[in-house]
Amino acid sequence: MKLSPEERKERKRGSNKRYLQNMTEEQKEERKEKRKEYNKRRLQNMTEEQKEERKENNKKRYQNMTEEQKEELKENNKRRYQNMTEEQKEERKEYNKRRLQNYMTEEQKEKLKEYHERYLQNLTEKQKNKTITPH
Repeated sequence: MKLSPEERKERKRGSNKRYLQNMTEEQKEERKEKRKEYNKRRLQNMTEEQKEERKENNKKRYQNMTEEQKEELKENNKRRYQNMTEEQKEERKEYNKRRLQNYMTEEQKEKLKEYHERYLQNLTEKQKNKTITPH
């Protein structure tokens, strides 16, 4: 009996899932490091055109997401950030700082600045709206 492409995909997913679940923590960590190194090299070797194309594709993919998918993505990112070590958070901060200096246009910097201002304003609004309960 020959499997359909969809059935083969499903079977492969199941096999990969079992494989990943049976890995030791050490193996998982090693795999994570290898993937990180590979992606880093791949990004460094991309041409500007490829980077631009990648950016456009990501933008389209995000625009085509349903609200539910966008919400799920936000939750995943939030969880990932909360699970980061202080060292990882510091690395991320440094990376974002370099990105801001090197890659962003003035317009993009301005948009980011406005976003941060709104974010801070919303934070203060939330804090104002919180009721302080005596202990």
